[in-house]
Amino acid sequence: MRKHITTAVALAAVAALALTGCSSSGGGGGDDEQSYAVANVVNGNLGDQGFFDDSETGMTALKEQGIETKTLQADANNQSQWKANVESVSTGKYDMVVVGTWQMNDILADAAKKYPKQHYVIYDSAVEGDNIASILYAQNEGSFLAGVLAATTVKNQTGLAEGSKSVGVVGGQDAVPITEFVAGFEAGVKAVDPAMEVQKAFVGDYVNSTKAYDQATAMYQKGAGVVYAVAGQAGLGVLKASKESDRFAIGVDSNQNQIQPGHILASMRKFIGNSIVTAVEADQAGELKYGETTVYNLENDGVGLDFEDNGDLVPEDVMQSVEDYKAKIISGEITVPTE
Repeated sequence: MRKHITTAVALAAVAALALTGCSSSGGGGGDDEQSYAVANVVNGNLGDQGFFDDSETGMTALKEQGIETKTLQADANNQSQWKANVESVSTGKYDMVVVGTWQMNDILADAAKKYPKQHYVIYDSAVEGDNIASILYAQNEGSFLAGVLAATTVKNQTGLAEGSKSVGVVGGQDAVPITEFVAGFEAGVKAVDPAMEVQKAFVGDYVNSTKAYDQATAMYQKGAGVVYAVAGQAGLGVLKASKESDRFAIGVDSNQNQIQPGHILASMRKFIGNSIVTAVEADQAGELKYGETTVYNLENDGVGLDFEDNGDLVPEDVMQSVEDYKAKIISGEITVPTE
């Protein structure tokens, strides 16, 4: 069984160094030094088999360490509910309140001012505030490797890509950070074959899996051998389309390789759960940098391709090619665009 190129264990070890600095302890949790509590406010629902579920793996790991945890879910389109949930856990009971995505930026900025003693962590976005620690991921770098994988698979006519001539990417909204995924993916494709077409489409949200399915199906019908899904829960429609079109797809955010067995080449991971655990451990040690942003990238194993459980769909020479490009990015020989 192949393991993913970037390891979660390495992430936690290296990221702990990146997060060290001076800070005070969190805003709640009581007087007992062993008492610590974390709330995760999800601006959507668990069960997406991707972004939010990955964040919850961090909460599960913290709970196993004896830390009190609470996760609040919400309607994916109800910003008033998101705001109410953030404020409900900002009154001092929880040492840390965790939120994610750029959609929470304004809500978090307002809450941080209203509750200045509460400590917050936002992942996959950055918000200014003396009581906010921000976490970003170099999704453009990880997506570059996804582009290399997709283009090489089509170029070599590997397996289900036989007879194909292009690749595709289905994004959620046409906005950052999705556009960074797309830019990195396209750059990776062009590094392998400058003439290869990259079909692109945006769902418009992160929940409409039917629309994503239709968009991916159209790409396969136009000759795509591999389609990259970067649309949150909507991306599950892309994975379904890969099975029904008998082509390949690349998943995102969590290990999605077994959602459609035999059709998912790999998943591009942002190790969100691990970064949350690392932030909590740094905060418990009084070393989390509030008011600053930590970036997880290929160099510190914060992003990467996960090949685990994919049934050895990817030949060894292609795996090596991905590793070679990864080394070039880390060394600075290749600079991956963000737009």
